[in-house]
Amino acid sequence: MVRSEWKVLSVDDDPEMHEGLKGILSSRMGENTFEFTAATTFDEGMALIGSNRFDLIFLDVHEDSNDPDPSDHLDHSDQRGEQLLATLKSSRFVPVIFYTGFPAKVSHLKSHIVKVVDKGAPPEEVRSEVNAILKTGLPHLAQYIEEQSRAYIWDNLEELLKQVADDTVTSDIALLTARNLAKNLSQRSVKELLGNDTSMIDPLEMYLFPADPDNCSPADIYRRKEDDALWMVLTPACDFEQDKAENVLLARVVPLTEHELYKTWKEKAREFNALEQSQQTKRNKQELSNASGAVKNLVKNNKGNRFRFLPGTFFLPNCIVDFQQLLNLPKVNSDHYEVVCSLDNPYREEVLQLFSNYYGRIGTPDYEFDSIWEKIDQEFSPE
Repeated sequence: MVRSEWKVLSVDDDPEMHEGLKGILSSRMGENTFEFTAATTFDEGMALIGSNRFDLIFLDVHEDSNDPDPSDHLDHSDQRGEQLLATLKSSRFVPVIFYTGFPAKVSHLKSHIVKVVDKGAPPEEVRSEVNAILKTGLPHLAQYIEEQSRAYIWDNLEELLKQVADDTVTSDIALLTARNLAKNLSQRSVKELLGNDTSMIDPLEMYLFPADPDNCSPADIYRRKEDDALWMVLTPACDFEQDKAENVLLARVVPLTEHELYKTWKEKAREFNALEQSQQTKRNKQELSNASGAVKNLVKNNKGNRFRFLPGTFFLPNCIVDFQQLLNLPKVNSDHYEVVCSLDNPYREEVLQLFSNYYGRIGTPDYEFDSIWEKIDQEFSPE
């Protein structure tokens, strides 16, 4: 990571809690350092958030002077801490750690960027939750976006604009800034920022998530509501744009674990493991190896043009697109499906091209190989 200095706001009406948090994060946090700002009232905390930027906020749930007893009505949002989080969400992105003696009051708010830690928890739990937030890379990305925008406008653009007549500068300047920001937010730039390997892709880079629920596009993956089966749209983009698509062509997307080759591998492994060691023959081992190899080839997309492997993410399991299992669905039935995600370019074009090649292939009868090879072998001469 490029930067390891973080601005932290701690909102708590107990001054000792601020000092405790400073002590906890002042050691055993690797190269990360933390600049603390303390607020002893929620109003003060909200004012500081409005006039400063922070990378992380520690937030108490209960304010003694204003809140009702937090033990009453645990399902009610009646505490200043939860109200402050709601206000924060409407104005900017900053990860939050509720550091509270009433964790049950806000346990329903927990996520990868909203953590809940009991004030009685050991210091290592606090450090662990901070590290979990930093591991998402989102605080780094937020800093990077702000810095790239600042540097481009003030360090590069301002001096050049002084040489341009006022009446020639329009809102196009905002478009220019956006294009520069987009360039600096390329996948390679962000991966370098986060310290990721730029020579390989992460599965998440293949998808757009969430997809637009109001538009159907090629390579969108849908889940059928009645049985949770996954299907991929194969109808060309031009048909949607020109409103020609009365029906949508779909290909089945099968979870890898449900594919016949995977099931065979699992069955061979079960049979092999059930044998005593003395009963495990070379043939058994070879059959298991062949079954495993078939799945490896499937994952490597080496099992012909019928299948395309899609690596799994947190919103999609490892899957196989099967171009032989097709469904022609009238668009009026689309309310029985919900969109999961969409393939991004160039993977969208690739899968559509693969389908076109597979579906448009010309089949020819096979010749009798053995007899032809026998003649070639007989006529072979090393001279």
